[in-house]
Amino acid sequence: MPAEPIETLQNSELFGGADMSLLQRIVNAGEKISWPKGESLSPDIAQKDLFVILEGRLKLSQVDPHTGRSITLFLLGSGDIYDIFTLLDNAEHITFPVTLDRVEALRIPLPQAREWLCRYPELSNRFLPYLGKMMRHLEDFSESMVFDDTMTRLAKLILRHVDPQKSQTDGHHPVRLIHNLSHESLAEMIGSVRAVVSTQIHKLKDQDIIFSKRGHLAVKNLEALRKKSDLALQCLCPERKNRKADK
Repeated sequence: MPAEPIETLQNSELFGGADMSLLQRIVNAGEKISWPKGESLSPDIAQKDLFVILEGRLKLSQVDPHTGRSITLFLLGSGDIYDIFTLLDNAEHITFPVTLDRVEALRIPLPQAREWLCRYPELSNRFLPYLGKMMRHLEDFSESMVFDDTMTRLAKLILRHVDPQKSQTDGHHPVRLIHNLSHESLAEMIGSVRAVVSTQIHKLKDQDIIFSKRGHLAVKNLEALRKKSDLALQCLCPERKNRKADK
């Protein structure tokens, strides 16, 4: 059963520290909307409104107009907001949002959202770390695209969505957000193509590192997957090794 909007905000990284009265004000000011699964949304929707994801996943991609090839920059889930960059500078930010599930969201006018950030320290204090995480993701993504091979990028992607503190009854570690994505969708998230990702997925399965079957992905050997994610460090120059160690 879907969580109530205020419960989603309470459990989110951005809104979790806010007073209950403020969360209720946010819910009351927002308009609850929904989009069906597989809907390609107009990038223009982020020019006037901020969207707080309540349920479902929203994929944000860039598309090459000449080849039609796309690359996924962000995958947003419950508690995330779209579009954080337009919220900051009010400038046009062209990403192509696509719903991977039926998505429910709170639509809030951008001027209202900016006013709340200025007025309420409990929001602005949590907003900066949230923004920093998004920028760090873009930094790591661009770095990985340049220096890492496909296996390393895939291992990093899976690790980023694993909660190492949780395990299922069979001992597998659940993977959130990307657990049932197609190989083509995973390829878009690491700058590769479906055939190559399928090959790497099969290698990880054969090495008993992951479980992947019928649209379900889980990690069987977390330590082995971590080693896969560090493969690129073996051939780095000393300067980049030191920079990695400092992060």
